Amino acid sequence: MSEAAKNLKPDSQQTVKSKTAPVFNRRILIVDDEPAIAEGIRALLSPEVSNVVPFRRSSRSAPAPASAPTAMPNSKSPTDYELTVVHDPQAALDAVKESLAEGRPFAMGFFDVLMGADIDGIELVKQLQSLDSNLFAVFVTAYQDRSVDSINEYLGEDKSDRWDYINKPFTDGEIIQKARNITSLWNLQRMKEWHEEQLADAQRMLLQNERANTVAAVGRSVAHEFGNLLMQIVGHAELAVLKNEPQRMKEALETILKASDTASSVLGRFKKLAQGGVTGSEHKLVQILQPLEEALDLMGYQFKKCRIQVQKEKWEQILLEANRHSLVQVFMNVFINATHAMPQGGQLDLSVGKLDQDTIEISIRDHGPGIPTEILPRVTEALFTTKGSQGSGLGLAICKEIIEIEHGGEFVIENHPQGGALVRLRLPTRQEGNHGKHDEA
Repeated sequence: MSEAAKNLKPDSQQTVKSKTAPVFNRRILIVDDEPAIAEGIRALLSPEVSNVVPFRRSSRSAPAPASAPTAMPNSKSPTDYELTVVHDPQAALDAVKESLAEGRPFAMGFFDVLMGADIDGIELVKQLQSLDSNLFAVFVTAYQDRSVDSINEYLGEDKSDRWDYINKPFTDGEIIQKARNITSLWNLQRMKEWHEEQLADAQRMLLQNERANTVAAVGRSVAHEFGNLLMQIVGHAELAVLKNEPQRMKEALETILKASDTASSVLGRFKKLAQGGVTGSEHKLVQILQPLEEALDLMGYQFKKCRIQVQKEKWEQILLEANRHSLVQVFMNVFINATHAMPQGGQLDLSVGKLDQDTIEISIRDHGPGIPTEILPRVTEALFTTKGSQGSGLGLAICKEIIEIEHGGEFVIENHPQGGALVRLRLPTRQEGNHGKHDEA
């Protein structure tokens, strides 16, 4: 994690209740050797000029106007940006170093490409991102001497999601939209880190509790399932913001809302479990393809990123009594395991059909290396993992509990004869004493 992110971390000695979420970061750096251009960008983002911070540490930077006022840190509007304007690379480097030392990093910057200095804007961004890997950059230039591919190659493939490019003359909307989208994305990522730390802290506290045997298991499960959902939510948000297409944003927001709905259900389920309650009352009539498609939609960004193709071999729509949100959890856990088994890409085969009159079978096969025979019987044991610190040993255990205990079904993992792991989920179409309820979600 970068120094910028570390500075946002709450004090580890405090209790979870005392920690507060990170403050929305509105800090933007503007770097252009033409004062008129820099002023134009500044005026678009802060017409009132009440929150422009002149940066005068470097002797190379052009002096700020005498009337430039100081920042207004108490502003509440997410579009009331705190701007720092400099006119040469050294001043930009000094500004970023100072911001990190103060624990107040920039969320993004607008950078002129050709500045008449020893280094151009692209090299400057490379140096700045070596100081703060979370910094987003938008290149603004009137010249097209560098192609997008050449910039990407120079900055590195691992930084491809940390920069964007617009040409002069730019429109008002381009600058405003870039600022709004990218600062929102920066803050969303920091909020994700904060939530993960909160969950980790909660887990540690539960493990130290006298009721560790029961309550800690619940805490670990909540952290695991919320981690899965948060990963998909942030992935869809990143894709929507970077694509900057209204339709893509709309689709991503719909997916995020579905994930949030599932997260709420997961929290309620574990709350009941911690209180010694049961979850059977949540069973309603659902079409089996609904939670499957929902999980595939949530995993769409991850599948694309990992170059995994989904093949639907048999796809029957069958009505059954089940907890839709719990089934989404199961499918997501199995899909995530499949991506781990195929880090270089591959194929996922799905099949849905009736095993007999009263039972549905869903089979999910990956085309990875399969599971070593000696550990196959243990993969659904709680806390058993072969991933070291990268795994929790909870995903498949949660799946087995949901399918077999909550739904009275069968959860089977085996190796496919032709290679890869095969998961078979067998579910009864009707739950005893729970007839006639319909899922309205």
